[in-house]
Amino acid sequence: MNCTAKEMDLILISYPEFFKEETDIVSSLLDQFDFTYHLRKPDADLDEIESFLREIPDYLHEKIVVSNSIEILERFKVKGIHFSTLNRENGNYLAGNCYRGTSCHSIDEIRKLDDGYDYVYLSPIFDSISKPGYKGKLDVYEIKKFLNESRKIQVHALGGIAAGNMEQIREFGFDGFAVLGAVWTNDPHQNQDKIRSNFKKIYSIIQSIYEKSNS
Repeated sequence: MNCTAKEMDLILISYPEFFKEETDIVSSLLDQFDFTYHLRKPDADLDEIESFLREIPDYLHEKIVVSNSIEILERFKVKGIHFSTLNRENGNYLAGNCYRGTSCHSIDEIRKLDDGYDYVYLSPIFDSISKPGYKGKLDVYEIKKFLNESRKIQVHALGGIAAGNMEQIREFGFDGFAVLGAVWTNDPHQNQDKIRSNFKKIYSIIQSIYEKSNS
């Protein structure tokens, strides 16, 4: 019997654009469930990100990772910062023991990272739900081999993660996974109940997999 299986981490990446009552949904989910919220709004400016965070209760900020913005990290007590591939060198200017992550697209890219990163997204594992045409082309054997090696950095699966393949993610040996398209809908303001339902389904499957691994 395996009594040491670790529960997989769950990261919910934000919908790319702002929408009405978004902070209500995010705050409600963060308050009810144990996961990390990755605030990623590619076209938003600093003021918009700050306004968004001010609408989230302060005690929930510790569960939020922001994309690329060192300024936000200095002004809010968020969990940490995630650097895209293009912005990764900016991480070199961070002082202290900041929780840091970045995005990678190959095992070789992960191996070249310095020890300052706590986690990475490895993508695309499967065909992306939110980015049509973004195909999963990674070598499964290479992934499994690497994930079974001794390493300090946490590796989270990204790309096409859905209810039907989460068991497979566990079998690969990933430390967790990030979801986007499996939760958000094309019209999130009009489908808030569906969003909550999608998230709860994903979360429930995680709990089921964890309990099975420890039974």
